[in-house]
Amino acid sequence: MRTRGFVFALFLALPVCLAAQTSPSNDDIFTISVAAPTSPKDVQVRYFLNGDPVVRQSGSIARPDDNQIVVKTGVEGRPARGIRAIVFSPGCQFATISADNLASNSRQAEFHCQKLATTPLHGKTDVSGFAGKELQVEALYVCDWAGQFFGVPRLAISPLTLVKTKVDADGTFAMELPDFTSDPSWTSLSHNATLMFFLVDSATGAQVARLSAPRDLSRRGSLKVASSYPDEITFVVNSQSR
Repeated sequence: MRTRGFVFALFLALPVCLAAQTSPSNDDIFTISVAAPTSPKDVQVRYFLNGDPVVRQSGSIARPDDNQIVVKTGVEGRPARGIRAIVFSPGCQFATISADNLASNSRQAEFHCQKLATTPLHGKTDVSGFAGKELQVEALYVCDWAGQFFGVPRLAISPLTLVKTKVDADGTFAMELPDFTSDPSWTSLSHNATLMFFLVDSATGAQVARLSAPRDLSRRGSLKVASSYPDEITFVVNSQSR
C-alpha cells in the first residue's frame, strides 16, 4: 500500500489523559461535542487523518469534563489535510464524520446518541479449566468496514467494546447486544462486521481466553452479526492464558 500522502491514527480510546500541559491551537484540533445524557467517557472513536507530508504517528487528547472529545490534527507542527472518524457509544447508532478539507471546515461535529434496538444472546461454554475464577464474557465489535469508509482497503482498527456480563458456574451467560442490522448504515456500509467474545477474569479484568462461535454462525471464528440468534449458542474455548 502506498503510504505517501497519508497521516494515520487508528484509535482514540476514552478516557485518555491530557497529552501535554498546554492545549493545542484551534488550528490543530477537531472537536466532537457529545450531547447529554451520553458521557464522552462512554464514546469510542476510530479516526484516520490524511495529508502531506507523511506523519507516521499521531496523538490525541480528550476533555470528558467539557462534554467534548478533542482530536489533535497537527503533529510536530505539521497539519493534516482532512479527517474521517467512526463514532460509537454502546446502545447507539454509528455516527461518521467526514471533513476532507480542514482548511475550510469548522473543525467541529456533534454526537447525538440515536438508540438502537437490542437483541438477546444466550451462550454457554466450558469453564472447567478456570476453577476458582469468577468469569465474565466480553463482547467486542470488529469493524471490518473501517477500511472502506476511510478509503484505505484492508485497514484494520481496534475493535469496539460492547458489553460484559457474568458467567454462571455452569458456563452459561446472557447479554443484550445492539441490533446492528437496524442501524441506518447497515445496508450500505456497516454489515461488514463480526463479534468477538473473550472470557475475562473478573478480579483482574484480564482476558483469559477467546471464545469461538459455531461454524454455521461464524466467520473466521467470530460470530456473524444478526438480528436474532438461536436460543443458546455453544462457544468453544480456543485459546487460553494462564
